[in-house]
Amino acid sequence: MGIATCYPCAKYLLLVLNLFFWISGLALIALGIYFLLRPEVQNIIHLFNFITLPLSSIEILACLLILSGIIIFLIGLFGYCGAQQESRTCLILYIVLVTCVLLAELALFIFIAMYHEQGQVLIKQHLVSQVKKYNHMYPSQYEKAVDYVQSKYHCCGINSAYDYTESHIPLSCCSMTSSSFCTVHQVSLAGTPGCFSLLTQTTFFWTKFIILVELGLCVLSLMGVFLAICVCQNTMHYDGYTQAPYYI
Repeated sequence: MGIATCYPCAKYLLLVLNLFFWISGLALIALGIYFLLRPEVQNIIHLFNFITLPLSSIEILACLLILSGIIIFLIGLFGYCGAQQESRTCLILYIVLVTCVLLAELALFIFIAMYHEQGQVLIKQHLVSQVKKYNHMYPSQYEKAVDYVQSKYHCCGINSAYDYTESHIPLSCCSMTSSSFCTVHQVSLAGTPGCFSLLTQTTFFWTKFIILVELGLCVLSLMGVFLAICVCQNTMHYDGYTQAPYYI
């Protein structure tokens, strides 16, 4: 019993697997668009757009999701066509693309693991410096984003309300119906937390979800490479001419 014996099973498993890749690619594209269009995410994007670190922007994350979805969809297309048409050219291209994607994801995971904590510290420092420049008299998109996040998460400042000691405490920090002024003392007594920890919890949830999805796709990609090699060794067609199937 050799590779040729498992060829029919490998072929149909590869077809099903790449149909799943199509669906996964479309799901990632939809998730990226959802991130871009959701009002909550849009306001967080405006909050981070004032940071000069491109990797800290949720907008970049959404674009990466869309790009990843397109790549996975195209890889699934090559794998499906290669298995269906028994084309070694498509299958070899499929194996090369999947291998490149796996290596890129491995490098990305290593990078995130190495610089995750440093990135959080830099982001927090930039946010604190920006929030000290909060201008309640002439609110821009940034001030509106700060107010949205503080109202949404019932928080104040980045670390605490004391981040506003050099400016003005926004009304979004206070549970008031009137237009009275807030003081740091009032907010602190109310036990209002800083926003950074709450934002970190939200981003951690989505980051964990995305990592789990990517790990699942990595496992399926390895299965796809194995199945593609099996089908490629036993296919009947190679660049337009016919050859005898390969048996072991």
